[in-house]
Amino acid sequence: MPDETPRNLQEQLLLEDAKAGNGKAIIIGIDNPLADAPRLVANYGGATEDWDKMTSIQTAIVEGVSVQVHWFRNSKTLEDVEFKFKRQYPRKAASNQ
Repeated sequence: MPDETPRNLQEQLLLEDAKAGNGKAIIIGIDNPLADAPRLVANYGGATEDWDKMTSIQTAIVEGVSVQVHWFRNSKTLEDVEFKFKRQYPRKAASNQ
């Protein structure tokens, strides 16, 4: 699966920061195997427990949208794959009519 393309400069900088290794594990495969682990093993190798889900430490706010980078890391080889953006759009306030 190819990496997602940044939509703007802020996302490009966030992606570069993540690819430089600035991230933290949000799901550790040895404790809780990922649902994606069999696919990751088939495509990139390793064992199911080797794969962790990562998130960027930095968050960008782009036009009111909170943006983070997520990816998978092989904890044995430190290979990082499948970078993608997670965008959280603001919720609209309920109207009282």
